[in-house]
Amino acid sequence: MELGITIPLQKHLKIKELNYGGITDLFFCWELHIIRFEKKNLLIVVNASNRFCCIMAGMMAKDWKIIAQRAEEAIRLGFASEGYTEEQIDQYFAMAGDAVMTKTHGRRPVAGLNRAIEGLYYVPTPAEEQLYQNFWSHEVNRDLCHAAGFTGCGYDNPWSFLKRDMQRVGIL
Repeated sequence: MELGITIPLQKHLKIKELNYGGITDLFFCWELHIIRFEKKNLLIVVNASNRFCCIMAGMMAKDWKIIAQRAEEAIRLGFASEGYTEEQIDQYFAMAGDAVMTKTHGRRPVAGLNRAIEGLYYVPTPAEEQLYQNFWSHEVNRDLCHAAGFTGCGYDNPWSFLKRDMQRVGIL
């Protein structure tokens, strides 16, 4: 699994240089970004193929040091909140392989990341107390959009695109 780190997050993590990834299936690639929102540092984790978004709020210094683990935790919690079983989630991670930090995966996936962040500003509910923001993630994943892994498709929401990706790789 590739974790594409945006330039602002690279600066925050003090990472000097990252390589381009080698995975050709965007479903196993995620874009990671940091924003300041409601006086909290947010980790935004967005799938490069389907724009499925997982949000963590209130990240502390110790959390940023284990960014790959926090991203995996966010993805697992995001999948579980959408009704995927533990077996299906484990199957996804087995297919995706070990997490490797890379550069982001191109303009379209990064545009999807930016659109997911824009959607966050329309969610009026304040942050929940826990790290994983279930409500915010759920709301952003119901927004109509285009997704980088679905060229030629009309508008749909990231939740539906995720389901189609899961079916395509044989998890569903």
